[in-house]
Amino acid sequence: METNNKYDADLYLRLSREDGDKAESDSIVNQRDLLLAFLSSHPEIRLHKVRVDDGYSGVNYNRPDFQKMMESVKNKEINCIIVKDFSRLGRNFIETGKYIERIFPFMGVRFISVNDDYDSIRSRTVSDSLIVPVKNLINDAYCRDISIKIRSHLEVKRKKGQCIAPFAVYGYRKDEKNRNQLVVDEESAAIVQEIFKRKLDGFSAQAIEDWLNGQDILSPMEYKLSKGSHYSSTFKRKDRAQWTAVAVFRILKNPVYIGTLVQGKRSTPNYKVKKLFDVPKEQWVSIPDCHEAIINRATFERVAELLLADTRTAPSQNCIYPLSGLVYCGDCGRSMVRKNNSHAEKPYIYYVCSGHKNREGCRASHSIRDQALEGAVLAALKEHIAAVLNIEDTLKRIAELPYTSREVKKADKKIQARRQEIEKYQHYKMKLHEDYTDGLLSREDYMAFGKRYDARMKEAEEVVQHLEAEIENLVNGNTGEQQWISHFKEYRNIDGLTRKLVVALVDRIEVYEGKRIHIFFKFQMEYDSARMLVQEVGQADAVESFGKVLSERTLPDEKENIPREEKVSAKAGKPKSERIAIRATAPEGGC
Repeated sequence: METNNKYDADLYLRLSREDGDKAESDSIVNQRDLLLAFLSSHPEIRLHKVRVDDGYSGVNYNRPDFQKMMESVKNKEINCIIVKDFSRLGRNFIETGKYIERIFPFMGVRFISVNDDYDSIRSRTVSDSLIVPVKNLINDAYCRDISIKIRSHLEVKRKKGQCIAPFAVYGYRKDEKNRNQLVVDEESAAIVQEIFKRKLDGFSAQAIEDWLNGQDILSPMEYKLSKGSHYSSTFKRKDRAQWTAVAVFRILKNPVYIGTLVQGKRSTPNYKVKKLFDVPKEQWVSIPDCHEAIINRATFERVAELLLADTRTAPSQNCIYPLSGLVYCGDCGRSMVRKNNSHAEKPYIYYVCSGHKNREGCRASHSIRDQALEGAVLAALKEHIAAVLNIEDTLKRIAELPYTSREVKKADKKIQARRQEIEKYQHYKMKLHEDYTDGLLSREDYMAFGKRYDARMKEAEEVVQHLEAEIENLVNGNTGEQQWISHFKEYRNIDGLTRKLVVALVDRIEVYEGKRIHIFFKFQMEYDSARMLVQEVGQADAVESFGKVLSERTLPDEKENIPREEKVSAKAGKPKSERIAIRATAPEGGC
């Protein structure tokens, strides 16, 4: 390679929307045409390669083709680099100055910036020593200014509920007409729904992962690629990415599936440092109801409770134990541990207080056999569900009783009052116009009073709409007193204890010494409200049946049991009147 009067050069082209390089003159095509035209008038320079970094920021120099170009310099394949202007080389004041002033001269590289009329083989002038750093500083400042504007613009978009992520989360796709809006992707949304369903059925994340991979269902990454996306990830370790338990947990915990868009979880310190850091949760931007939900809120919240309560999967099983994470010591409040001291011929499984087991202050073990506890919980649930459903018809009849009529009349009176208020302000506006026409009011007063009356009429109209919706709910029986019963309808014919059943209807189970248990059912507030509603309309017979949450019963004996009574009580709330005993027979060996 001749180095005296012949040069082998790389043309370097760079474009980045992130830096604000939007001008047509900065396009890759125009940069190439300009540099090739420059070469045609300089026969001493031979073209080696055209290096292009399209879509890379000028803030740092970790760009693929720039690094390849520097390798060519090190291998002495080239000794000249030509760019359109200094900003194409980079927008980092310190780094760009280092390359121009130190690295290129040290490596014997001729550097040419066409538009800046800079050629390093020419003698440096005083103006060069001043202008070059100033231009680099301006490029750096320009990049900083653009970065601030972009960050502000993205923050505004986040607060408006617009999705600014480059790719839609699994289960959704970007709207073709509005790339900041998420729409449901039916194919992947069905998989998301199945994942939530299996979790409710008691499957562990590992079991769900095995099922997804066993069914040859594409993982989120592979699914994006199959749809033509250019998505890439550093976490991919195999030729084809597989489902993992982490991916399953990520889906189960993501509120995007109930329509809530959470953004701004991670950020960078500034425009020069691209290393991401986690943003504090209180600074996240969370906007509800941004897009169509795939999972209803009740299901999402129930799964969230499952994730908090889950402990471990049963050995050689795919499902979590039915009562896992819900059983606590009634005295010390610590969790009860499921122990297995069985052998093949004589299985023996029981729960024991973890505080007593670890000698952390609880004197009694409060141990109870798993079969006795699960049997008592199942019996309590059956009675509780039956009692709730027995009053469903009563609640429906309430819609036809004087109570509802009174409520409808109250709402109707409020509507009439608001409509009269609207008519009053309409009359005021007409009078206002007459006064303005007669010259009694200035234009400023006329406009001010008009706006005030319009605001009050709008407020009254919104109240009317709300009251009309309330009346419709009363007439159709869609009040809060009735809706919670739907949770119990799903389990009206239960014949066994399942994880899904327990998590749906039970908040907590407390075990006391002497095999006595307290069961805290969910929807207790709605339960009490319904009782008060029934009392208000004078349904004494319904109150009586509704109060009987549990009845006295004896659990069936097991083989090789030694008859021994243990008293187990269940509580559907705090009032003593709702605590009813259940008699059970303990298995051999008792707990």
